Amino acid sequence: MGAALVLALILVVAACTGSNSPTDAAPEATPADAGSAAPAVNSGAVAPEVNNTAAVTPAATPLPIPETTAQALQSPVPAVPINPELMMQLPNVADTVERVRPAVVSILSQVVAASRFGLREGSSSGSGVIFTPDGLVLTNNHVIEGAQSITVTLDNGVQLEAEIVGVDRLSDLAVLRIPEGEYTFMPVSDDIGLRVGEWVIAIGNALALPGGPTVTVGVVSALGRSRDAIGGTTLNDLVQTDTVINPGNSGGPLVSLRGELVGINTAVLRGGSRGSTPIEGISFAINMDTVSQVSAQLIELGHVRWAYMGLNLDDLTPEIAARANLPIREGVVVLGVGPDGPSDRAGILRGDIILSMDGQKVGTVIDLLRLLRQEFETGQEVELEIFRDGSNFTLPMVLGERPPV
Repeated sequence: MGAALVLALILVVAACTGSNSPTDAAPEATPADAGSAAPAVNSGAVAPEVNNTAAVTPAATPLPIPETTAQALQSPVPAVPINPELMMQLPNVADTVERVRPAVVSILSQVVAASRFGLREGSSSGSGVIFTPDGLVLTNNHVIEGAQSITVTLDNGVQLEAEIVGVDRLSDLAVLRIPEGEYTFMPVSDDIGLRVGEWVIAIGNALALPGGPTVTVGVVSALGRSRDAIGGTTLNDLVQTDTVINPGNSGGPLVSLRGELVGINTAVLRGGSRGSTPIEGISFAINMDTVSQVSAQLIELGHVRWAYMGLNLDDLTPEIAARANLPIREGVVVLGVGPDGPSDRAGILRGDIILSMDGQKVGTVIDLLRLLRQEFETGQEVELEIFRDGSNFTLPMVLGERPPV
């Protein structure tokens, strides 16, 4: 378990046993900052997974199995008869690619960076997707960050100069505009119902190879993943796939077999190994709920107004709660409170556990981030249900606006 979470849980355990005095060894609360080495989670960073090994008390009795879970364990998954004809059919990728490929673009950014020898020019390549008929393009922020000029190459080879409409480092998204015209496009929708196991297609300018975009196929491996990103931020609620992603694919579309835009490819785990475990087939894409919200604000404002609490948070898992002998099993533990932030002004303390916001359950940090991004707005007053000193109570809070990162 991380030291900060251990100390926070000690506070909670002490509260449950009647002690209200924080330990003198507890570090001072620090401002929430997604760009720090240990990301401060407010509206866009998730604290690293902890290894729970010390400073907790084992639960006195095992947790009971809920009745619904027991029933589920007694009901085996029904077997589905195998259709040999369907087994021989592979997904028709070619037709889908042919339809959507005109909306996929390659992006070349010219960057001027300072060095000890003076200014140095360089370039970076990536991908993008046209998402409006008049020429708005989605890509990753890291593809065009610091660019002095941006060239977009259409599928037919036509090259166009692009201008930046808006960028957001927290979600690693950017919107560009190419000269107005009539373009093939893939609309943004947050109502796609993506499922684990569904076939998906990645299209992009992999390795900047000549001759058009590269196409790879895989399945959705998982939903709701988090991943450290370029610049020290943490991307949340990502789509994990096993499609092959290479340098230059960043910013390109992840597409369903129906030809729907289901994500923006952004990151990949690669290399020989992580520790001693080989890494294969793990790529990530930004989900469409995030893409829809962020792109709309970038078009309207040029930036994103993220609701902000000013907290450093981590999940309270059932295992940790049981070992700490807590009467609750889910929630979000407050590891730190940013000074003079919304949470500080509301009276939230280190060691508090957030259970709900405006009556909506908060079981994990991901739950809280979704609420901040999708349900609540900057300046809105919300009511937090807090567990402290062995009991639940509510606190009102006015959400702030997340500072730029």
